[in-house]
Amino acid sequence: MGNKIGLLAALVAASLTATAQTGPTSTLYLTIDQGAYSYFQVVQGNSVSAPVRTSYGTDEFPIAVWGDVRTDGNDPTIPGGQYTLGLTPTGTSYAPLPGFISQPDDGTSDGTHNYVVDTQGGIVYQTARDFTNVVPLFNSGLPFAEGITYDPVNKSLWICSYFQSTFIDDFSLSGTLLSSFDVGHSDNFGLAMDPADHTLWLTNNSTLELEQYSTTGTLLSLGPFVSGSGGAEFNLAPTTTPEPGTLIMFGSGVLSLAGILRRKIKL
Repeated sequence: MGNKIGLLAALVAASLTATAQTGPTSTLYLTIDQGAYSYFQVVQGNSVSAPVRTSYGTDEFPIAVWGDVRTDGNDPTIPGGQYTLGLTPTGTSYAPLPGFISQPDDGTSDGTHNYVVDTQGGIVYQTARDFTNVVPLFNSGLPFAEGITYDPVNKSLWICSYFQSTFIDDFSLSGTLLSSFDVGHSDNFGLAMDPADHTLWLTNNSTLELEQYSTTGTLLSLGPFVSGSGGAEFNLAPTTTPEPGTLIMFGSGVLSLAGILRRKIKL
């Protein structure tokens, strides 16, 4: 009897752990709406920063993070600009996106281009890193498309819808639907891919709680809570690692130093 109770307790604990409230591995940057102005909020693990007001415009929601933070407005009259990863404005502003892109609320980057999605029509646009040279790529077919993020593994774009779809869809850059999964609810905002573990995070706008999913649709964790909804992105720039030649030179230097030390010890 005792063994059965112990097994049952272990199964309950495992089920609770599967959706435990734990934050993302990497630093998550959010753009949020708080009244007349837009703000940043940063999530590191379970720690959520106080909102920090954006510096260039009133509604800087589309966000692209690749070595720095870049935003633009979600209205053709609202500019954005460049920030450091510490959210210090650099003074470089970006002209508003053109008016044919209807209320873009999220963005992403592959390091060469930025991407935004038209909220009303679901059309995905590619831009330069300063949000100029706007080119339509494909129509996702998702009305009220509120979230977009770049997948550096598949070199694809994940998109979520707010009202009329509970699905998260993965598209190639040419618009081919690669995969899709159902999160079971609408009100999805600010989709972001964590490059550290290749998982997707979004804001459930009904609860203002972050949700983490595998790329096959498994709910991995919940929380923490955030102050609003808008764009979301992790720093997708790859972590620099030493070149193979550098490692060889370093290893050779260590071996040479070890040989010198051995000779000095013998003397």
